[in-house]
Amino acid sequence: MVIPFHDWRKSEKEGFRTRDVHFIRALANDKFSNRILVINRPITKLELVYKGFKKRLKGNLVLKDGRCTLTQIDNNIFVVDYHSKDILGQALHRFKWFIDTYDKESYKKFIMEACEYLKFENPALVSQNIFAHKLAVSLSASSKVFDAWDNFLKFPGYAHLKKELIRGYALTSEEIANWITNSNENIAFYKQNFNVKHIELLKNGVKGNFAEGKVNLPEDLKLIKRPWVGFGGKISYLINTELINFITLDNPNSSFVFVGQILDKHVYKKIIKRKNVYFLGDKKYDVYPNYVRSFDICIIPYNIKKKQHGGDSMKAYEYLLAGKKVVGTNGNGLEDLTEHVYVVDTKEDFSKELSKMKNEKLPLDINNHSWASKARKLLLFLQKN
Repeated sequence: MVIPFHDWRKSEKEGFRTRDVHFIRALANDKFSNRILVINRPITKLELVYKGFKKRLKGNLVLKDGRCTLTQIDNNIFVVDYHSKDILGQALHRFKWFIDTYDKESYKKFIMEACEYLKFENPALVSQNIFAHKLAVSLSASSKVFDAWDNFLKFPGYAHLKKELIRGYALTSEEIANWITNSNENIAFYKQNFNVKHIELLKNGVKGNFAEGKVNLPEDLKLIKRPWVGFGGKISYLINTELINFITLDNPNSSFVFVGQILDKHVYKKIIKRKNVYFLGDKKYDVYPNYVRSFDICIIPYNIKKKQHGGDSMKAYEYLLAGKKVVGTNGNGLEDLTEHVYVVDTKEDFSKELSKMKNEKLPLDINNHSWASKARKLLLFLQKN
């Protein structure tokens, strides 16, 4: 059983590109032959309409009970879904609403029905969702692991839920002994603040479709002058706008191309829209690798350590597998990749590296960083417990 953070519909719509779904698909791979029961986010009609999601998941409906459904996505992946009628509650409480709704008895009962249907006998559980902590600690499982990726207590967007999140991490620490996370910074934080005794580092991975090879050059890139300095990711509070405005001014002959969602409009407005700055919007995950493989240099222009959330930049592995020169700021896990990435502390040093196309760093070994290798480590961790 896996409790991901992201709704399965989001992955269907945008592409399967987040840590949680990468793990799910890797665990369900024929190499491991695991059947996965994905415990999806509860949802209401309000969210379906607001986000443009379809009510039915892609796949075969195999079980239904009231407002709960079980859909077979492929041979080894099944998704259990709960359609709540509490539209007002979700509208008023937003993310706080999930904490209690995951814990609804009707949902837990159906999850057990789904396990019986699938002939799961005392399955293992991986929870990747701190908002589902009540559900995670209550489910019966042969072993449990909590994936405490990116520290949600450091996300500005969840600051109003600080008390609830602290209670969630504390309860999870008391009831689920074994944790994994994606940064050493997180390990230190969780040990110090929540007395987590068994926590291991399991960093992000990368899909093989980013590997070097023949490039299908995107049409919107063809209209932009080279060299292309590319960023593939969300425009969020992590972005260092002062740095971006400096490097775009200091490198007028380079084109700075941003591919991804604009999550924080305030941050986006701070970026000076010079003639050499291009925002191409979000791209589906099956198209996105073509952009990365086309870029001449790839950048990770994030704020320095103290303003980070203890993460591990997935885009760094994607850039590296594509064989690109990567320049990034110190933090967000890049300090562990210094043999592969040009990690800098100042905007002047950042700009200096962009003036040189030559990449003298070591290439990335896919065998050590594939999602399959990460899934193998997670399975070993589950089996030890």
